[in-house]
Amino acid sequence: MIHCLLLIALLAAGPTDSAADVARLVRQLDAPELAEREAAEAELLHRGPAILDLLPAADDQASAEVRQRLARLRWKLQQEAAEATARGSTITLRAEAMPLSEILAAFERQSGNAIVDYRARFGQATSDPKLRVDCDKTPFWLALDRLLDEAGLTLYPFSDRPAINVVASPDDQRATRVGRACYAGPFRVDASTISARRDLRRRDAGALTVGVEVAWEPRLHVIGLAQRMADVSAVDERGRPLPPADAAAQLEIPTTGRTPAVRFEIPLRLPSREANQIALLKGKLCAMIAGKLETFRFTNLADAKNVERRIAGVTVTLEQVRRSDKAWEVRILVRFDDAGDALASHRTWIFGNEAHLVGPDGKPIAYDAFETTRQGKNEVGVAFFFKTDRPLDQLAFVYKTPGMILTRTFDYELKDLKLP
Repeated sequence: MIHCLLLIALLAAGPTDSAADVARLVRQLDAPELAEREAAEAELLHRGPAILDLLPAADDQASAEVRQRLARLRWKLQQEAAEATARGSTITLRAEAMPLSEILAAFERQSGNAIVDYRARFGQATSDPKLRVDCDKTPFWLALDRLLDEAGLTLYPFSDRPAINVVASPDDQRATRVGRACYAGPFRVDASTISARRDLRRRDAGALTVGVEVAWEPRLHVIGLAQRMADVSAVDERGRPLPPADAAAQLEIPTTGRTPAVRFEIPLRLPSREANQIALLKGKLCAMIAGKLETFRFTNLADAKNVERRIAGVTVTLEQVRRSDKAWEVRILVRFDDAGDALASHRTWIFGNEAHLVGPDGKPIAYDAFETTRQGKNEVGVAFFFKTDRPLDQLAFVYKTPGMILTRTFDYELKDLKLP
């Protein structure tokens, strides 16, 4: 009964998320009584993903049960964080007359998305009008589109860092952003162009191409997007189907870590001349989203051989460190529990993961070159080459990678697209 009361008290206390409090609960994972250990794990899980950075790294000196409980906690919290990311942000803000700059700052705080006023960089006037805002758990993209329409602004999606960049709307741009886009979780999908091409040498030959722009909340790290043409359907204003040009195809849509937007084209069969618009275009985007970044640190490099470190849903193995042509060669294997299609050979995001040596001064030593040693569905082997004369007993190796990869599909619908 006492242990049950202890568990209830812990869960009712409410999260404080201080480092000392989390450390106390981690120590309790090794308590003599099973009920205390269970209560500590339940409370840490109750604190949510915010404590991930406060959980200690894997420690070989900890008991096997503590290591097991910490591994389970990290996996569950990583999964919870990834699922929350995929759901998209909401905005709650009400004001009759709030400066634009303050509204954007509030949007940034609530969503975790960096928002940058890019107008000065484009030589545009940087006025700060007072605007009315009325949002109650409004999806982020809808709230932002309403605000931009009110302020006569739009977005510049391409920059040197993941952020939402606000600029003045060009005079020849469509008047509003609201009503023309589809919102799907953290994604905004908008048709940007339509082009038709007819082959005059072949009867009924030609193609209709719909240009689509997909933007996502920049707090996400989107590894890649894919569009199966079998998941695309379209009809004209009379309900007549406009089938994909090749229903068996799949569009691979590459992304970068800097730009939270991409453009791609959906090829359809050319409709009859009687069609005036695409009344409805539906599709499903497959998104591969990186989980929270985790840090793997290896010491005792001279003796290291097939040393495994596991955090959440990824295992990094330091296979060996050896001297190679006046450089230290560090060979690792990165293995995900389930990478989906994120490690396909045409995807290169994982080679942008941070990897460095570090000495007693704490300064990172960058690698000079790397090569792939193996690549499979869920694993990648990499050899890093560091040109440094420092002895191994003065160095540690640090590698950072997402703790898991989430693969989800997002439905979108685009309506009333006028044909050329």
